[in-house]
Amino acid sequence: MKRLDIEQFRKEFEAAFGATLTVPQLWLLVKMCKNVRLRCRHNTAFNNFMNAVFQPHASFRTVNKTRPSWKIPGTMETYPGLSIVVAGMTNDQEEDTED
Repeated sequence: MKRLDIEQFRKEFEAAFGATLTVPQLWLLVKMCKNVRLRCRHNTAFNNFMNAVFQPHASFRTVNKTRPSWKIPGTMETYPGLSIVVAGMTNDQEEDTED
């Protein structure tokens, strides 16, 4: 998994949620993070948990992604990626989701 760039994460967070959160919003985010950390050790568990929480608004699933192999230069390798579908729109993140 890629190292977290905290400044980039803050920018993405503010773009998604705005600069100000209410106490109930922040507590819900903390509660969600704690549950994900405790219950979701693998991609399938993560997808099942997120689908249970966000259905019918969103759908989470693992998809195969490809990237240049660092083991064998000049070849491609596959890895599990995340696909999120909201209102028929897909947001496939290239971020590595390997455990």
